[in-house]
Parts: sequence; structure tokens; C-alpha cells
Amino acid sequence: MNNECCNTNNQAVLTPEVRKIITDSPYLALATISKAGQPHLIVVGKAKEIKDDNCLVFGVYKMNKTQENIAETGIMQVAAAAGKAGYRLSGKACVKENEVIFLAEKIEALL
Repeated sequence: MNNECCNTNNQAVLTPEVRKIITDSPYLALATISKAGQPHLIVVGKAKEIKDDNCLVFGVYKMNKTQENIAETGIMQVAAAAGKAGYRLSGKACVKENEVIFLAEKIEALL
């Protein structure tokens, strides 16, 4: 399993504006990819926690394929939109106990 994402000493990427969109978004989309290149997209409610300036924590509820893909590749994207603003966050993820921990490395505006 990729535990690199659990190290939050990377550069800050979650600006106050991005944090607000993540918090205000009614749902967040999580996308992972298998080692065979097969994408898997799910929709979740809120992030459980925003840690530091680059880390999102999600509670695990089922998410079997998501957890499997994270174990295989560690690659994940999160999409958040609220009002007329939205962002796609790309980075690494790991599963630790009953949480998916996502380390945002890059952010792109969607809208």
C-alpha cells in the first residue's frame, strides 16, 4: 500500500478559496485508477477533515474498489463544485484504518 500520501510535509495547495469550495460542495467526486488503467468514480458527501494545507480525509463506507485501486496505484482525484466555481484536485492517496487520506499535489479550476 502506498503510504507516501500520509506525509503532509509537501507544499501547500489548498488556498482559502479552494477550501471554501470543498466545504460548500454538497458532494465530492473521487476518482481512482487500477493498475490496469481502469478508472473508478464514486460520489461521497463531505470530506471528514481538511488537514494542513494539502490533505483531505474521508471516512470509509464500503469503497471496496476505491480502496483496491488506491492499494494498487495510489493515484486519486477529487472534484468539488459549489455555485459557479469548481476544482479538480490530483494527487496521491492511502488507506489508513477506516480513512482514505488524500494528499493534493495539483489543483485545476473546473468552471
